[in-house]
Amino acid sequence: MTPEEFLRTVYLGDRACKSIVLDGWKSELKIQIDCISRARSTHWDYYTAEDLPDGYVVFEGVESVVFEPAGHMPNDWIELASVASINQSGLHRFVFSAGAADKLGNTVEVAITIIASAVALDDHDGVRIRE
Repeated sequence: MTPEEFLRTVYLGDRACKSIVLDGWKSELKIQIDCISRARSTHWDYYTAEDLPDGYVVFEGVESVVFEPAGHMPNDWIELASVASINQSGLHRFVFSAGAADKLGNTVEVAITIIASAVALDDHDGVRIRE
């Protein structure tokens, strides 16, 4: 399954970014979401049998990550904006849109761009899911 196909099975519609974990030694970036659902048809349709509460979207073989604008802490909504293959290199560009809300309720949209070789999910116990 390609990263594009895999991410089509992930629903983040009304979910929030809880944390972002960068692991330089493993070349991984993990985005923790309050609940990740799987969409096993062309749309989500409230399917909850495979929900991952406090799960992670995991990027492996990370080459780079950019937060734009810089300086904001993503802590609110999150959605996949795009995923695309980069030439024949085996790398993909993943772009997420995330909200960064301050204590006064002001929000800034932060684009998170990740260049990585693969994507997976982890449940809250760290079990990796690749399909």
